[in-house]
Amino acid sequence: MEVRNIFEQENAKEFGKYLLRMKEKNQNFFFELNLEGDHCIKHAFWADASFMFGECTNFGLPRSRCVHLCRYNLVLGSFVDVNHHGQLTLLGCALIKNEDIQSFKWLFECWLVAWEGRHQKAF
Repeated sequence: MEVRNIFEQENAKEFGKYLLRMKEKNQNFFFELNLEGDHCIKHAFWADASFMFGECTNFGLPRSRCVHLCRYNLVLGSFVDVNHHGQLTLLGCALIKNEDIQSFKWLFECWLVAWEGRHQKAF
């Protein structure tokens, strides 16, 4: 096994522990972590459900290479909304390995679970 792969596995394990600690501190914190067969991150989603208030959410995968986590071959995406003060509010984040239909299907299903099945007027 490559040294890099072991490093990725350890980081994935620590990231999972971090998400569990966040859930222990905040019952509104929601996360899903999907690992590959070699225990590296395939998909990750996390959000603080207490901030889920809006009717219209934007999701984006920035095209900037600096947001692509090259070391792990993951892309960072974010869910944002505008609060009643007109300020952007970060609702949740995602790491995905592949920008394919299955990855987005998994991600948006996680989003609906975090929102407890409530549908928004616009996305």
